[in-house]
Amino acid sequence: MAKEKQTVELPNIFPLENAIVPLNVVVVGCGGTGAYVIGHITRLISVLNSERERYRKINLKLADGDKVEEKNLERQHFLKRELGTNKAVALAERYSAAFGLEITTKETYLEDSDDIVSLNPQLLITCVDNAATRKVAHDWFMNGGRYSSYFWIDAGNEENSGQVICGYNTYSSSHHGFNLPCASEVYPSIIEGGKFNSQLSCAELAAVAPQNMMANITASTLVLNFVQNILRNKPLVSHGVTFSVDNSFNTLLNTPENLIKLCPQRRTINEPWFKK
Repeated sequence: MAKEKQTVELPNIFPLENAIVPLNVVVVGCGGTGAYVIGHITRLISVLNSERERYRKINLKLADGDKVEEKNLERQHFLKRELGTNKAVALAERYSAAFGLEITTKETYLEDSDDIVSLNPQLLITCVDNAATRKVAHDWFMNGGRYSSYFWIDAGNEENSGQVICGYNTYSSSHHGFNLPCASEVYPSIIEGGKFNSQLSCAELAAVAPQNMMANITASTLVLNFVQNILRNKPLVSHGVTFSVDNSFNTLLNTPENLIKLCPQRRTINEPWFKK
């Protein structure tokens, strides 16, 4: 006789039932992880937009200054016919044709927080491989854009492991005024030092550490888990996941009290849904 399965209900650290659904989604970095993220997210947005009124449709914007090279075909989600094409443009053309989406592209590296502000994100997803670009995203996240609240999901990985962190910042006094720590608050070292890709020499670019394709795919799947909850107004039970490609996962299940300790200057606990 089979044993009855026991399930564990995880607490909601961040209910989204009454939060504003982001209508402007921006993906920065369309290479190793980003190309897989974009493949997933375009399908999701296509499904969600088919259920929405015209004025509530989700917009997608892609940004990358790099072009598809022969070496990218081994582990990145590109095709031979896309060689020499800007990565953001290649993916926008492919998935706009597949799903009928209007996808905007910015064919440059983002090297200033104003570059991100110009893209007007309510949900920013970074899939980049350098500290300098993450520092730009950090500056945007901390200083604010054109909205009173916004998300930043960052995917980072080495050859066989990585992490995905979902941050939330708000200047609103509404019930969802509790913030979630972003990647640079959880791992401050990821924004220290480094150069922008546009500043790297050919030798430095060639020396960039290789990544396992499965690490990229795993990171992209974890990103989509956060994205679909945010876009569907579903509660979050964690704000991050670390992983390795041997199927090892660690979900960051923080209490509100611990979240406050991560960055006390941005935290409040005066929220009715934290009261016991």
